[in-house]
Amino acid sequence: NMSRFKVYLDTLKQGLRVGVLRELGHQYPVLCFLLLFLILSTVLLNRFFHILMVFWSFLAGVVTFYCSIGPESLLPNVFFTIKPKPKETRAEPTLLLENYQPWLDLKVYSKVDASISEVLELVLENFVYPWYRDITDDEAFVDELRVTLRFFASVLVRRAQKVDVPTVISGKLLKVAMKHIEIIAKAQQKVRNFDNLQQAALEEYGPDLHVALRSRRDELLYLRKLTEMLFPYILPPKATECRSLALLIREILTGSVFLPCMDFLADPDTVNHLVLIFIDDTPPEPATEPPSGLVPFLQKYAESRNMKQSVLKLELKEIRKQQDLLFRFMNFLKQEGAVHVLQFCLTVEEFNDKILRPELSDSEMRSLHEEVKQIYKTYCLDESIDKIRFDPSIVGEIQNIAQGTYSDVVKLQTMPCLFEAYEHVLSILENIFTPMFCHSDETDLAKSCEAPSVTLSAKNNRKKKQN
Repeated sequence: NMSRFKVYLDTLKQGLRVGVLRELGHQYPVLCFLLLFLILSTVLLNRFFHILMVFWSFLAGVVTFYCSIGPESLLPNVFFTIKPKPKETRAEPTLLLENYQPWLDLKVYSKVDASISEVLELVLENFVYPWYRDITDDEAFVDELRVTLRFFASVLVRRAQKVDVPTVISGKLLKVAMKHIEIIAKAQQKVRNFDNLQQAALEEYGPDLHVALRSRRDELLYLRKLTEMLFPYILPPKATECRSLALLIREILTGSVFLPCMDFLADPDTVNHLVLIFIDDTPPEPATEPPSGLVPFLQKYAESRNMKQSVLKLELKEIRKQQDLLFRFMNFLKQEGAVHVLQFCLTVEEFNDKILRPELSDSEMRSLHEEVKQIYKTYCLDESIDKIRFDPSIVGEIQNIAQGTYSDVVKLQTMPCLFEAYEHVLSILENIFTPMFCHSDETDLAKSCEAPSVTLSAKNNRKKKQN
């Protein structure tokens, strides 16, 4: 009986087209509500049917009018046309490694790099380590902070290189300085005591007084808001999604970087010293030591110092061993527009397995040469959408092999260009995209930890039974 009843319900649903009615309700909610209300009113208040006919006539007129002037047809159409919502198509983003590694091709003198590293290390020693060491001795979190600070410093250096200093000085600083001198001159005319000059100058500014000058607290709040506004430009992509990390970085930058810099620049001795440097024509003293060598910006500072293997961290080799994690990782790279980075590694690995054979036939060399051509066109040409930026010397060597004769492909057995390109791309995957993947929604560490926990519980149960 129950089975017959279910079959009858399914047949009734198909006959009434419940799905179509539901879609009509979503597309025309007001009209369906009025229609249902009128039907119920007509059934329950059938005595007043002659009055309800007025509302039925009005509803029929509205429907007829709407269908008559519909954009699809000039003829009246009393049937509702259900339009499926078009799916939004979004183009896949292209990979810009500069967004993830602003320190690429950014080199400074080693002494300058050491000085900046020392300053940033002092920031961590004074602001992070005093409370962090009481919690744990694991350096993984601090290592991530170092990478974030390196990102921030690299962005500042790159943006500072684009600043036209003479234009800033002549167009902004001089105007502000002249305005300030004018305010001070007016304030001096109003007060006799030098001790009251500062307060008089602040009152002279009136409504033009900057909000950060009202009090120390207002200055700190202003710098916090300013830092939050700068986050999309000075932090790695998606770094602000972690609210706790964003708050910590905000407090570090505000209290240990921006506020001391503002105090230093506002010091009269500093201002006078900068003015003297600006107007002094005396040539600088000759250097007594040779210039230090160029090094990658803050590379040594950002090196990992954590010797312990974190339980919540996945390595690239572990991801590649598990098909489920590899599938999730490829989906993540596809969202980031970087799936071709992993594809390059897989292609080069497959190519190396073939090229390292002791004896290659003529047909095999031709096939390998075609693969080198494809690698060069896909990952080295500027017009390719999957281009990966390599060192020019690496690109030049691959280009020579790709544009040469097919027999030259054997040279790749001893040439380091493909190996160096592979190591470069592998470091990008390990140092950039693997940590991002571990922090993304694609990773479900609970599932990874589920199997060991089940195994341990089973072992414990067996031990209890044996005892």
